[in-house]
Amino acid sequence: MKILLIVTLALNLIVEGLASATLILGPDGIAAAGQGGQWSMHYGFAVLAIATAGIWIWPHRTNLAALTAVLGILTVFHVGLFVSLSIAGDQQAGMFIHAVLSVLCAILLVSRKKLADT
Repeated sequence: MKILLIVTLALNLIVEGLASATLILGPDGIAAAGQGGQWSMHYGFAVLAIATAGIWIWPHRTNLAALTAVLGILTVFHVGLFVSLSIAGDQQAGMFIHAVLSVLCAILLVSRKKLADT
């Protein structure tokens, strides 16, 4: 379970870190300042918070309450994006990545008691 937690948090950091950078630095990001269309940049900073969740939980990875909160947030985030991307139907790679992360986070959420006990 520990290895699964490490892999999931690392994958989340890499995928969402890249997404955050792309949204912040992309055409609707900082370059669009003052044009009123910076939804991408604003969402990019929110994604940065999701990307770094694993860093914040790491010192508290054996605390059941902390694990529950972070894994619950990550599960809802990835399930939500999977649903959103599925409805849009135009980003198959993103849909697949969020489906995988949804499943991994859900497995960890259900198994969090085992993680907290170790």
